[in-house]
Amino acid sequence: MNRNQENIKVPVEDIALSEILRPLWVRRWKLIFFTLLITLLIAFYVSLLKPSFIATATLQIGNNKPSNTLSINNAFNETNASKEQVKTQYELLRSRKFAERVITRLNLSTHEEFNSNKYNDKISFLSSMGKNENTPSLNTVVSAFKERLTISPIGDTELVKITFRSYSPELSKQVANQIGETYLHYQDEIYNSSKETTSQWLVDQLEELGQKLEASELALQDYRESEGIVDIQGIVGLVASELTELTSSSLKAEKYRDDLKVTYEYIQNNKENIRGLMELTEVSSHATYVQLRRSQEIVERKVFELAKRYGPKHPKKIAVEAELESIEARIHQQTNDIITSIEKQYLSAVQKAQANKQRLATAKIDFLRLSRLKNKFFQLQREVDTNKELYGNYLVRLKEADAMGNYKTNFYVRFIDKATLPKSPIAPNKSLYIAISFILSFLAISIVVIMRELLVDTLNSRRKLDNFQEAPILAVLPKFKLDLNSKSHSEVNDNHFTEAVRTLRTALLFNGEKKPPKVIAVTSSVPSEGKSTVALHLARSFSEMEKVLLIEADLRHPTVAKNLNLDVHRPGLSNLLAKTHQINECIIRDKNVKLDILTSGISPANPLAFLSMKRFGMLIKVFGNFYDRIIIETPPVNAVSDAVIISKIVDSVIYVVHSSKTKREQITQGLRMLKQVNAPIEGVVINQSENIDTDKYQNKYYNDMANIIKLPMRKQM
Repeated sequence: MNRNQENIKVPVEDIALSEILRPLWVRRWKLIFFTLLITLLIAFYVSLLKPSFIATATLQIGNNKPSNTLSINNAFNETNASKEQVKTQYELLRSRKFAERVITRLNLSTHEEFNSNKYNDKISFLSSMGKNENTPSLNTVVSAFKERLTISPIGDTELVKITFRSYSPELSKQVANQIGETYLHYQDEIYNSSKETTSQWLVDQLEELGQKLEASELALQDYRESEGIVDIQGIVGLVASELTELTSSSLKAEKYRDDLKVTYEYIQNNKENIRGLMELTEVSSHATYVQLRRSQEIVERKVFELAKRYGPKHPKKIAVEAELESIEARIHQQTNDIITSIEKQYLSAVQKAQANKQRLATAKIDFLRLSRLKNKFFQLQREVDTNKELYGNYLVRLKEADAMGNYKTNFYVRFIDKATLPKSPIAPNKSLYIAISFILSFLAISIVVIMRELLVDTLNSRRKLDNFQEAPILAVLPKFKLDLNSKSHSEVNDNHFTEAVRTLRTALLFNGEKKPPKVIAVTSSVPSEGKSTVALHLARSFSEMEKVLLIEADLRHPTVAKNLNLDVHRPGLSNLLAKTHQINECIIRDKNVKLDILTSGISPANPLAFLSMKRFGMLIKVFGNFYDRIIIETPPVNAVSDAVIISKIVDSVIYVVHSSKTKREQITQGLRMLKQVNAPIEGVVINQSENIDTDKYQNKYYNDMANIIKLPMRKQM
């Protein structure tokens, strides 16, 4: 690579994108041709289709109340339909049963619409295909009918659009309107049937309820007479009040008894202890006892005072002591009286509590008996009231149903817009189909081209070259065009190719690792890779600076003489090896450049034996004394082993590879064969490259012919 090329650095992203898109540009005419071909086929197909027309009718579908809840109040208070009810109506319009009704009303089974295909009469074969002489079955017509019918509810409204598609504008209008009318008739049938069913059901229910009401009233009256009930509610109230009073009295009596019981038991335990009895609260707090105790204290003080003044026999002292004894006797008597009274009170409280308890038990029994009577009575009464209410409600429903007559309940269906005759077809949209087919075919073919270039196992992209490790890449030669005005079939009128060959020449001359090769062999993997052209133009490129000999060593299928418009039977290499001609008779001089050419000559029966002669090696050494560079074109390596033999006597081997034809496996196999004999492989030359951008820099300098300076030719020797 020269210094100018090293200075040009293209971003990796741009290179990758160019390698992807370059195949499209290279094959642009094929891409355009096949795209237009597919588009024309689609356009022709679309032109064969019958035009389709659609007609749309709009219905309003309101609330659908169950017929059993029909009433006068509901009849004049319309409400919005629930989501479930609206969806039910939509599914009804889409149902198979409903489609059969419309088909029967319009007699669509015999209509031509359902016994023809989608093609017009331009091609009789297509128009007659699919037709049946017999009338199609109802199932077939229904399936085709449902495919063309579209029910589209409008969101947040009660409106629904009925759309029918047909090849006939009149039929599409007729069917769309007939669906709405059939739906109206269907709702009328449902209402009338529902009304008759409801009325009969109400009559049957009234008869049954009347019998139940009569039986419940009779049972209530029999129970009242058998139990003698006049006012059960009042009697139960009185008993309940009495029970409440008895409960309160019993509780008070028991509490009083319990309070006296403690005192009574204390008295019984201290019957002989008069002092202990005096300590009872009932005794000590008694008024008479308190007064006697005060008198006793006064008399005791008097006795104490007189004892200090008088002797025991003094009359005053004796009188006071007698008074004291009298008071103490009265205290004892009073204590006994209080104790006796307490005992009597306790015994009386016990008897009273028992009596209240007995009366309370009797009252409870009476209350429970009356409660059972009351519950049974109210149960019969409720049954009578319920039967009366049900009978009255059903009677009102029957009267309302008779009074409403033909009113169509809350549910309503109205035609908002009837379908009109469509003026223009809705399909096929030929312009849209053609545009889409053009775009899709272009994209599909582009993808095929790109994928083919990416997936083919050749060296047709920079990415694949970077991953190629078997041998160094010397140069990439672009696809060239032969000069049709030239007499020689090998003249290339392409500056890019010429400069690429010069780049190859520079790579061979200025390899810093070793001495530039003098004898160079040019070979390839398989035939038709362009090795002959590369060898010829490489020799011409070297001849611009030095004296060069081009030897055509492909004795099996020689092409150099033919490409240079030379006599294919003229003497050449095979004649020199066979010693039938002299060197000056076999070598010719290129008229344009300083280049000598040794063609293959007459093809021998065993070319490998000729090339294996020592004379061939000696001949190359002799030529090396007269020429600065010798370039030998050899047969393909994978076809024959001639190139392997020749590689032993050359300084360098150039391996030519066709960019888009030579498989990588073939390249690897050929290089392996050369490496096995230690051939001096210089590197690989990529020929006829279309997808690898090698001329970004060259375009800048060599596209303009005015920039090229033609040096005068050196005199030929």
